Amino acid sequence: MKKRSLSVLLSLLLSLVLVACGTSTNTGSEQNVVQTDHEHDHEHGEFEWIGEFEFVAGEYLFHFGECEDETMDVGFIKMGDNITDLEHHASHLMLTDKEIIKQDSNFVAKPDYAYTFEMNEDHGHIHFTIEEDGRYAIVTEHMPFESSMQIFDENNVEILPEVEHEANHDHEH
Repeated sequence: MKKRSLSVLLSLLLSLVLVACGTSTNTGSEQNVVQTDHEHDHEHGEFEWIGEFEFVAGEYLFHFGECEDETMDVGFIKMGDNITDLEHHASHLMLTDKEIIKQDSNFVAKPDYAYTFEMNEDHGHIHFTIEEDGRYAIVTEHMPFESSMQIFDENNVEILPEVEHEANHDHEH
């Protein structure tokens, strides 16, 4: 009887945690910018911005202007039916171990993977490859305007996000 009671109690606790984790307060959208709040009892990584992009397989370039930060964490999420709460998914992605990417280097942008970009004071370039066509969310630790971040395709055409999400939490530099 004790084992059954303990089992039921643990099941209820797990259900409560999962329900609480899946609950968020969405404050609406304004000019394609969505702000969200997360009030949970488990840890979430920090990010300031998410941009949703349509990418075809190919080579791309992050171009950065002047930047005060020495590094910036950046994550890639391949969008699909499995992503029901993008901001929550992004906050967990930003907690993962990150591969360090140096300026003027190339890397393959893996879905559901985060990186730490080393930044330069004046400007910088980081090349990346998308291996599969689709809609991707790029999650950044800092707002793009803080480093004049731009993304270009292999024909030097700037790629703009179709939707932008701004995190609604305090972020200190």
